[in-house]
Parts: sequence; C-alpha cells; structure tokens
Amino acid sequence: MFIPGEEPLEDGELRVTVLGSGNPFPTRAQASPSILVEVGNPQRDLLLFDLGTGSLINYASLKLPVNRLDKLFITHLHADHMGDILTLSGSFSKVGRADGPVYVWGPSGTAPHLGTQHFCEAIESALSWDAEAGHGHINPESMKIVATEFDFSQTQVVYEQNGVTVTSFPVVHCISGAVGYRLDFAGLSFAFSGDSLPGWPLVNACKGVDVLIHECFPPAAALAEASGLSIEQATIALEVAHTSPKAAGKVFSLVQPRLACVWHTLLSREVVAMLFAELGEVYQGPVLQTQDLTVINITKNAIVSRQAKVESQLPPIAGEQRTTFTPFQVPPPEWWAEALIPLD
Repeated sequence: MFIPGEEPLEDGELRVTVLGSGNPFPTRAQASPSILVEVGNPQRDLLLFDLGTGSLINYASLKLPVNRLDKLFITHLHADHMGDILTLSGSFSKVGRADGPVYVWGPSGTAPHLGTQHFCEAIESALSWDAEAGHGHINPESMKIVATEFDFSQTQVVYEQNGVTVTSFPVVHCISGAVGYRLDFAGLSFAFSGDSLPGWPLVNACKGVDVLIHECFPPAAALAEASGLSIEQATIALEVAHTSPKAAGKVFSLVQPRLACVWHTLLSREVVAMLFAELGEVYQGPVLQTQDLTVINITKNAIVSRQAKVESQLPPIAGEQRTTFTPFQVPPPEWWAEALIPLD
C-alpha cells in the first residue's frame, strides 16, 4: 500500500496517480477520468491530465498541497474528462488554491466554439456569481482560467518548464479535436491516451515510454450487459470511439512500454477477466489494470505500482503560499439589515 504523506517524492522520480479510472457515469468506486503526475524536480510540480467528475475527491485524500494544483492538460472536451474544473477553479480557490489562475492546455477544434479557448472562457463566465461572491476574501487571480489552445492535428511540444516536457499528439475519437499526451522528465517518460481508437500518432509519439496508460473498453458483450446498451450500440461505441482489449494489446506490442496500463473500463471481476483474456492473446508484456488511487512510481531502476490507503475526511492542505493577498471585508447588501435575525 502507498500511504499518503509518508513517502517523499525522490529527486528525479515521477509518481503517477490515477485520480479517476472510470467512465462517463461516476460511481463510488470510480471517479471519471483523471491522472495526476508528481514531478521530482526542485519545484515538485503537479500536472493533471483530464479532470473528470469526482476526481478531486481522490486528490483531496493524498495530503498534497492545493495551491500547486494549477496545471491541467485536457485531452478532449467530453464532460467526463473536464467536469471537475468547476471545483478546481471555484471551490478549491476557497480552501488554499490562492496563488493564481488555473492554467489549462488543450486542443483546438474544427471551429472556434469547439476548442479549448472557447470552453475555458465559457466556464470562467459561468463562474461569475461564484467569483463575485468571493470578492474581498479570495484572491481574484485565483478565480481566473487561462487557456493555451494548440492545433489538435499536430504532434508537438505544448509545455516545457522546469525540466518537464509535454508533447501532444492527435488521437481518433468521435470527432476531430481529441489528443493524447506524453510527459518526459530526467530520462523518464509517461504517456496517456485519453479516449482513443488505436492510432499511429500515439504509437509513433510514445515508442519505448516507461509507462503508457491506454484506454481499454470492455468487450462489446460485457459493455452491453453492464450498461443496458444493445449489443449493436455497444459494438458501435467500440468501433467509432474506443479501444477493445485486443486492440489495446496491439498498441502495447507496437509501443513496448516498460509497463502497460489499462484504464477507462468497468471494474468487475468478470469484465476484467474477460479483458485480460482477450488482451493476452496479442500481448504478453506486463499489464496493470488501474483503478482509482492506483499509484505508480517511475525510476530508472524500477516501476512500482500500489494502491493508496487514504482517509475519507482529510481537510485540504493549502501549502506554502507563493503570492501575497490581504483579505478585506466587503460591505453587505442593504437589505440584509432587515433580513438577518439578530443573535444578541
């Protein structure tokens, strides 16, 4: 087991934690998609890849500082991959994420309204009441969302800071405008497919990575039985949007990661057994079925995976603040004088 707060991240190490291993429907067992990467650089950077509904609940249990959680890389704009950005921007700014904006990197679309820039501006606008309500006691900079939109169709470096390089590459999923990411640091590497059919851009960008987390939907029959979809609908979902176990095995055989990880599946014994049976027909390397709070430490000598043992009611850890903001009291609306019940 991994015990949060009891194992400092070593210099030059990467620690990858699955905050959300699940599907469009979050459950108690599985939040929607999100991956956290802790970087063993002097800054101890934290990078998020997607931020699905419920994933920040798992982050809160890791005893990590809230104020450094400000870098988010979105693979695509399906709701289950970005639903918790409201919590990150609006709610976490009230409990310690007070140093400045949420910085978001994400792909363009085939039209401006389908891109990350439009999405972030709309979310920031939707949080107008929340931001106004925090006037005076919350740093207004922390309520901002700053987007960096890049061309989805190109394999390219989209982030390069503090020894960390993040490369995006296009993936095939539903419509144009979805990407995956590769992170490189100190000779170590991690890659994340997001939602994707098996594709050459990912293979070409990720060959030989240390850890590849690739989506792997259940076989069509298992998906139909678990979700209530018809076998026809389940088959279409796999063929136009997602990766089957055999296809995931094919990707792993082409990429040859040190550790292959499957993610975005239904975690039942029956489904996982079926998944491994099909995947094993085409790939015999080491494969890890991830779940919420799977922790993977990556060093040059070893890759170690464990489950985090967490507490359910941890208060947020603000961390060492990097900016100065002095709160002040805003005069209340005049009508409150008659509406409030006196307490003395």
